Amino acid sequence: MRFCRPRGLFFGFRVVVSKPALLLRHRLWCFIFVVIFACSHFSAALFVFSAAAATAESQLRMANARGLSDSFSERLNLEAKIVLLGDSGVGKSSLALRFCRGRFPQYHEVTIGAAFLQQTVRVDKDGSQLKLYIWDTGGQERFRAMAPLYYRDAAGAVVVYDVANASSVEAVRFWVDELKQRGPANCCIAVAANKSDSLESNATEKKEEKGSRADAEAPEAAAPPDSYCEAEGLTFVECSAKTGFNVGLLFEQLAKEVFEQLKQNMMADL
Repeated sequence: MRFCRPRGLFFGFRVVVSKPALLLRHRLWCFIFVVIFACSHFSAALFVFSAAAATAESQLRMANARGLSDSFSERLNLEAKIVLLGDSGVGKSSLALRFCRGRFPQYHEVTIGAAFLQQTVRVDKDGSQLKLYIWDTGGQERFRAMAPLYYRDAAGAVVVYDVANASSVEAVRFWVDELKQRGPANCCIAVAANKSDSLESNATEKKEEKGSRADAEAPEAAAPPDSYCEAEGLTFVECSAKTGFNVGLLFEQLAKEVFEQLKQNMMADL
């Protein structure tokens, strides 16, 4: 700083700033402008970023849904728990053994508690498969209290009755109501009219021994609950564990229903 020459009665001062100082001041002002600009646009930039992120997330969710939907057109391998219910002696164990092992037991053994088998079923033309974990439950009265433990988390159930045993037919309504009231939601139910071969053998015996005492003692066929099953929306299949008649059809139809229900559940979880 230096004094200027006097002009009249007044004296003035003039500030002399070096070039490095001017450059520093210029840079300082540039920095201030950048900060102000950044702050003023930060909220707008944040809004744009949030909107972009939300859009990306939505697109990703849609892509996943499309991908899962597309995957349904390809091969799927799923698993499901199936429980067999019904009175004792109706052939639940025999049906499970015929379906899973392809054989019929020569001697009847009472199921104590529950038995476990598994089998894989092809459920679609594209090769999709459903692995069934089949729980065979005891039908004795003392085991009924334990039934909820067995059909918990079951995706499907087969209620079995003996076509020659009227009391087992009445038990069908009990088990269906039990499943609908206390069983898992959306559980697919099939009703199996087992021992259909006994009707043919009884008819043959009646014809051969007509008028004899054996004719009077031959068991009559129980009224089939097919109309009840139709009203309740249940799958109904006449079958025979002894001959293998319609045993595969019974489990295949139930497996397809369970498979479709599992796919709907997967789509609903997206």
